[in-house]
Amino acid sequence: MSNFYRLSLLLWTWALSTLAIAQTTVSGKVTDASSGESLAGVNIIVKGTVLGTISDTEGQFNLKAKDSPPLTLVFSYIGYATQEISVTDANTTSLDVKLAEQTVLGQEVVISASRVEEGILKSPVTIEQVDLLAIRQSSSPDFYDALQNIKGVSSNSGSLNMTSVNTRGFATIANVRFVQWVDGMDTQAPLLNFPTGSIMGLGELDAESMELIPGAASALYGPNAFNGILIMQSKSPFDYQGLSGQVKVGLTTSDAGGSHPFGQYAIRYAKAFNNKFAFKVNFSYMKATDWLGNDYRTERNHPESTEDLSANQDFDGLNLYGDELRIATPLPSVGVVTRTGFREEDLLDNRDAKTIKGDVALHYRITDKIEVLYNYRYGGGSSIYQGTEKYVLRDFSQQFHKVEFKGDNFFLRGYISGTDAGDSYNLTALGIYANEAFTPSTTWVPDYIKAMQGYKEDASYTGDVIAGNPASARAYADRDIPLAGTKQFTDTVNAVRRRFFQRTPPGASFFDNSKLKHVEFNYNFMHLITWMDLQVGGNYRQYDLFSDGTIFNEDPDNGTDFHRIRINEFGVYTQASKTIAEALKLTASIRYDKNENFNGQVTPRVSAVYTFNDNHNIRASFQTGFRNPDTQAQFIYFPSSSGTLLGSTKANAERYGIHNGGAYTQDSYNNYLGSGGRLVGSEGTPTGGNPSLLQISNFDYVQPEKLWAVEAGYKGVVATKLLVDLNAYYTNYRDFIGGTIVASKKEATHQGKTLPAGTLFSPYTNSTEDVKSYGVGLGITYNLPRNFVLNGSWNYADFEANEGPEFRANFNTPKNKFSVGVGNRKLVKNLGFNVNYRWQDHFEWQSSYGIWQVPEYGVVDAQVSYKIAPIKTILKVGGTNIGGGDYRTNLGAPFVGQLYYISLTFDEFLN
Repeated sequence: MSNFYRLSLLLWTWALSTLAIAQTTVSGKVTDASSGESLAGVNIIVKGTVLGTISDTEGQFNLKAKDSPPLTLVFSYIGYATQEISVTDANTTSLDVKLAEQTVLGQEVVISASRVEEGILKSPVTIEQVDLLAIRQSSSPDFYDALQNIKGVSSNSGSLNMTSVNTRGFATIANVRFVQWVDGMDTQAPLLNFPTGSIMGLGELDAESMELIPGAASALYGPNAFNGILIMQSKSPFDYQGLSGQVKVGLTTSDAGGSHPFGQYAIRYAKAFNNKFAFKVNFSYMKATDWLGNDYRTERNHPESTEDLSANQDFDGLNLYGDELRIATPLPSVGVVTRTGFREEDLLDNRDAKTIKGDVALHYRITDKIEVLYNYRYGGGSSIYQGTEKYVLRDFSQQFHKVEFKGDNFFLRGYISGTDAGDSYNLTALGIYANEAFTPSTTWVPDYIKAMQGYKEDASYTGDVIAGNPASARAYADRDIPLAGTKQFTDTVNAVRRRFFQRTPPGASFFDNSKLKHVEFNYNFMHLITWMDLQVGGNYRQYDLFSDGTIFNEDPDNGTDFHRIRINEFGVYTQASKTIAEALKLTASIRYDKNENFNGQVTPRVSAVYTFNDNHNIRASFQTGFRNPDTQAQFIYFPSSSGTLLGSTKANAERYGIHNGGAYTQDSYNNYLGSGGRLVGSEGTPTGGNPSLLQISNFDYVQPEKLWAVEAGYKGVVATKLLVDLNAYYTNYRDFIGGTIVASKKEATHQGKTLPAGTLFSPYTNSTEDVKSYGVGLGITYNLPRNFVLNGSWNYADFEANEGPEFRANFNTPKNKFSVGVGNRKLVKNLGFNVNYRWQDHFEWQSSYGIWQVPEYGVVDAQVSYKIAPIKTILKVGGTNIGGGDYRTNLGAPFVGQLYYISLTFDEFLN
């Protein structure tokens, strides 16, 4: 038994041995102040403790506390104003509590900005919140996608169930500069180093809120919270009890992929016993046919061209695989040629977009102020994500185990996450090695060259071979490749798919058995110090990586003894805040982090919030942040179509000799080859051609990237009906981590094989110039008469980078984007609706996959809901991209169409 599980057992044994004796008993009923109807599921807690209960289906409640009066009870329910009631009698019965619907804006409470509860208007930094009401009102079939309508958020769709959130720019589908938490656990996959969107998010029935900080959050949350953090909070089984279930069915339709059924199903049950022990169980399942990427006419290396380039003999199609490698032939009249690519839809084993999520949580209140809990969480399914290549996730899974102690002023948590790649595979590798399995290039290229000269040696071939005609030469060389869909084609592709990448014979699958181990604490001195707010915290983390040599460089010498790679890091922080004259709140925090492979980093943050006329707040902050190179940037070795991805720590990359002047720029090397030159021998001696064309690419081993940012903003409520949130920021990035492609100057070895001079590598590099970004955001919420609510936001963002043309900053954010929405939860009794329109400007997409101008597009999402009170069920009819055409969010992405659905949501405590 591991130490982690021994600790878990010890904690639970201690917790369950502790008993409490009630000293105060309070009972009563909670009703709606205007209608007089009973309110079920109202949260009732003793202020300053974790002790509480909820009202039952008749609005009745009964609460027992071991403390003697006086006590203050806090009554809260989503959509209603929180009410505090003082209890002075140790045996109080028939307490009549009337809650009024919340109509005043800006009353929300957030935690993420300062790691303490505070009003959202007085947050020291920009923060966005999606509360329980907004989750219920979301038009998207997956509430996670409601983030697309939030100020400051851009999103990219690599798959129907793989939406990537981008805040403050510099992100691809794999957003390694953004952190996503679920109940205090970092959901990044240790191998991928980025959150897998809603696959490891919460199920809708168990989601209480989402809080988003779009800027640097390293000072409180550590290295990866570089450009933002999303904190998702689930429902406590003490506060949200009973049975709930959801059925959501519909269809997806697009011009590219056709129409297909969609289904999503969920169930949740929670129960508390005597305000001491509670548990909950969740399960959700979604299955649909994924969006399809079927652009077979666009050249990946020249996507800006409006011509059909597919007839070119060196064509590399956008959604074709197997045509990535450019093969230089010895015949000058032929030049460079690529193999024939296979269509994405023909290589996929299926087009399933599938998500399975489940969790179990056990909570025990040791005292009225201390709670201990255990949580097991599972997420997995099938999806597609895009990095340098496209990766098909099949039966991918991630599991969490967490133990946590918490009170009103502290928490101590430890968790372990582990990932399993399942049957996942690389589409590019699948195409390349399928081609080799059908016809080796050693046969295919000579056949192509002979056919280009008008010769054919296979007398059984009945097609025409025309000298100088690339199409006929390709058809002849491809003669032994069976048609897609035939048994021979399918069997060969399946065999390649099952074999592992970087093996002999090579295949397309990759392996993952990686873990992330994390321990964290936070303590607030609120009970000891009253003249200021002071808190301290810290964490220890270990990445425990194992890909069996398919992703990471776990045995560069022999390739036979792969060993686990472990990376340790820790961090500590403190924060102090003080309010002066009840108007000016000053906050300062500082954090120190150390990763074993890099120097320690210090990240301070200072902020000020000035409040005037109660509801108007001006804020300003200076923030710093840093990001350690992710695990792949440290230890990957992954041959790809554009060059071998190489983790650029000294421990991993030194043997290949490309750092510190050991490589040529890709463009200069290609120009040299074009002049007729070659690199010869172990020293890579330039021979022939024009050696003066070669230019050295000089870069050091990768180091952490850093930033400092200044931000100012205003957030306030005007005339109780208009909420305005305005912010502006300027960020300066140093040692910005990007990518480049270089050619090695000399030979190297890898797993006993020689890598000749001129081998292309794609190392992770730090920018030598500062990269800057800046932007402005405006959000409004206006309460109109008769319960109508109008929402809108606008964002402007841009960046500056003075690096050379080979450096890709991957900003990937439109300069302008806006959204506008109108909704009404009570258009008439039990009937509500919500409509949103979002638009974004065209922008340049940059990634290792390629560069492309993403066209502008606009999307309409809408839903209408009706509460069927007698059966405590909400009927919702909705759709996304209603009436719109297909659109793509990035180069190589699938065409996103429309999704229409009908859902029924049952809640035992629905009012």
